[in-house]
Amino acid sequence: MTTRSAVVKAPGEKLLRVSLDLGGGVVRAARISGDFFIHPEEGVLLLEKALCGAPEWDELVLRLQSVVDAGGLELVGVSIESIARGALEAVSEYDAETSS
Repeated sequence: MTTRSAVVKAPGEKLLRVSLDLGGGVVRAARISGDFFIHPEEGVLLLEKALCGAPEWDELVLRLQSVVDAGGLELVGVSIESIARGALEAVSEYDAETSS
């Protein structure tokens, strides 16, 4: 298993770090951290679970939005698009290393 991370700082948002444990190009586990807030705090765990698998951009954004809606989560200083972008950047870094 390989761990890759990406840091995202979108305009108007706080610093976000997405770390992924990857095996065979598939996300096995994820950690989301940074200077933002998610209420309730348990929502971070739900979003981390939603990052697992091998989704594409559209599917990932929909999956994250579904978690936010179902859990009544409030994201302050971060967006689902930034979380998705961080995850895809980390996967892209992994893909670039494994294909060379």
